[in-house]
Amino acid sequence: MTLSGLLNVFVFTSIFASIYALLSLGLNLQWGYTGLFNVGVAGFYAIGAYTSALLTTPLSPYHLGGFNLPMPVGMLGAMLTSGLLAYVVGQPTLRLREDYLAIATISIAETLRLLLKNEAWLTNGVQGLRDIPRPFPQTFGAFYDVFYLVVLLLPGSHAHGVGWELLCALRQIH
Repeated sequence: MTLSGLLNVFVFTSIFASIYALLSLGLNLQWGYTGLFNVGVAGFYAIGAYTSALLTTPLSPYHLGGFNLPMPVGMLGAMLTSGLLAYVVGQPTLRLREDYLAIATISIAETLRLLLKNEAWLTNGVQGLRDIPRPFPQTFGAFYDVFYLVVLLLPGSHAHGVGWELLCALRQIH
């Protein structure tokens, strides 16, 4: 394997590790600082990712969607869909605490996982979606993957930023 190939593998793996680290930061904000164990973050991430992919992929006979819309529209759709779902889920679970919140959010995340896995007409089932476009590939050319990695690593460096005191206060309330 060449040095270029090793660098590509490193960047590819680092991007996935960074995405999972951001998800862990989201869980840490809720569980670590406020004491509320919410596993629904994984389900909301999945809904946002699939919404963005369905809006931006080219037409396909294997799944719903394929609208071939621009990436900003896909990102906006992902934010709106996952935010709306979070609101709908949050209303009945708003007053739950400790184990009950954990049970409710695990069941929601698992229901979403099974839905996305088994509804082949919607998501192509276990085969997954193909031809998902890269966001803004023309912007940085050959250094696109390195730029994306840096963008993913930045939020982790600001973990003690704005809102730190608010999160600590929420933990004291619960």
